[in-house]
Amino acid sequence: MNKPIYLDNNATTKIDDEVLNAMLPYFKEQYGNPSSIYSFGCKIKQELKNARASVAQLLNTNPDNLIFTSSGSEGNVTSIMSAIKTNPNKKHIITTKIEHASILETMKHLETQGYNVTYLSVDNLGRLDLDELKNSITSDTCLISVMMVNNELGNIYPIKEITKIAHQNSILVHCDGVQALGKIKIDVEELDVDYFSISGHKINAPKGIGALYIKNNDFFSPLIFGHQENNRRGGTENVPYIVGFGKAAELIINDNYNKEKEIQKLRDYMEQKIRSNIENVFIYGDIDNRVPGTSSIAIEGIKGDELMIVLESYNIFVSTGSACNSEIALPSHVLVACNADLEKYSPIRISLDKNTTKEDIDTFINCLTDLIKMLRKRGK
Repeated sequence: MNKPIYLDNNATTKIDDEVLNAMLPYFKEQYGNPSSIYSFGCKIKQELKNARASVAQLLNTNPDNLIFTSSGSEGNVTSIMSAIKTNPNKKHIITTKIEHASILETMKHLETQGYNVTYLSVDNLGRLDLDELKNSITSDTCLISVMMVNNELGNIYPIKEITKIAHQNSILVHCDGVQALGKIKIDVEELDVDYFSISGHKINAPKGIGALYIKNNDFFSPLIFGHQENNRRGGTENVPYIVGFGKAAELIINDNYNKEKEIQKLRDYMEQKIRSNIENVFIYGDIDNRVPGTSSIAIEGIKGDELMIVLESYNIFVSTGSACNSEIALPSHVLVACNADLEKYSPIRISLDKNTTKEDIDTFINCLTDLIKMLRKRGK
């Protein structure tokens, strides 16, 4: 069998060798508890401090503004619960129809608790209308939660403008930055958001580690109580994974996003070749305002889920949307929000990273071209 060609890096990425090597000593040799007062633990505490500084630098903020979490989802939920707990008299939240499941499911829960949630719509390219946002604000609004990058379309959203609108109305802002991390430069100080959640496994660090930026502790309430993370998140720190997250951040900083420029060239090459080889190809999203490595490609008359399964038989791995929704046999909520004609144009999502090669893309394109010819011939 040919080597696997993995093209689903928005779902998760492969751990970098340097990240893994940085982590290994903290599983066996340096296994002390960072909360211990003796030297065997204090040395570990310094490593956590170093990792926090690296992740903070990636966001352009002070390390004291970060807590480590188990995931981007935990950061999302912590932010929402913090906003409502510190604004107990306000019962209105604004988000969008295309958010991650951790946001949308939390909103559903809050609606059962007496909260009113406005779900902003998007146009056929997945773009938000800021006038709709402005018109949705009331004196009861306590939080606006909008992702920075959509995981299916790759669209980049105007978080700085959204924050300005929100703060003019004394409203807190949370941004899910998971799919933006490592793909575009992030400056949380410039964005001026109140909460910003990220996850390690999207940047070649392990699954199970994330971080949350908190602008002001006056608007923060712990989800897990305890003395760790400066009394903001209880539980013994996941030292190896935090060290790995720090190393992954350091690699991006040192690379200065040069690999993302290469990834964008590779994605553009891929889309151009697919368009030239296959008739009636449609690409979803705001194609002039996307992160470098994401492409949601539909081929007229070909079901994306069927194509994904056939490609797997050739050891090529793509997806049809969010990995968090893959076990639910429902159409993509993102594409439904875009009013997509999923009967005619049912997409596969292709997401590249620094490990994707031109040879991988050429093999994928050749295989895809042959498969489409075969499927269309069979359909006649």
